[in-house]
Amino acid sequence: MLRGFASVTSAEDSARSRTILKLIAVERTARGLLLGAAGIYLVGHLGMDYGKLAERAMRAVELDPHRHFLHRIVLRLHNLRSHQLLVAGVAAMGYGVLELVEGIGLWLDQLWAEYLTAIATSLLIPVELYAIVRAPSIWKALGLAINVAIVAYLVWLLRRRALRRPRCD
Repeated sequence: MLRGFASVTSAEDSARSRTILKLIAVERTARGLLLGAAGIYLVGHLGMDYGKLAERAMRAVELDPHRHFLHRIVLRLHNLRSHQLLVAGVAAMGYGVLELVEGIGLWLDQLWAEYLTAIATSLLIPVELYAIVRAPSIWKALGLAINVAIVAYLVWLLRRRALRRPRCD
């Protein structure tokens, strides 16, 4: 009984595919941990003035926080309210948990994790495209390219596996 269940949940991929999936798993796990930590920090520091923190950080790396671009960032951070920080913190923790589940599942060679990662990542591609159109940056473009490559690879892998599987007609 359990042996049949293992064949449904375990992806049993080739060594090359496993290596690529392990790299994706490490990326997802690292991102999940970072998001979780950021969310916990935000929720734990709702009353903090992030504008002052940004000013100190900029001065520490010898940037002038009064330059137009940097000053706009500092002003936005000064104006953050605790309810905004709470929503952002909870969202970051929730998304971090999703990323951790994806990463651990991929690391453990679970088929459901491949589906989850492909679906969850593809659902956020339109949001990433919108963010790039509103405010283009090389980092956003790089993140989008990585996520598109991950989705394309996982879809290819899942489709190849489906075509290999014998039919029960």
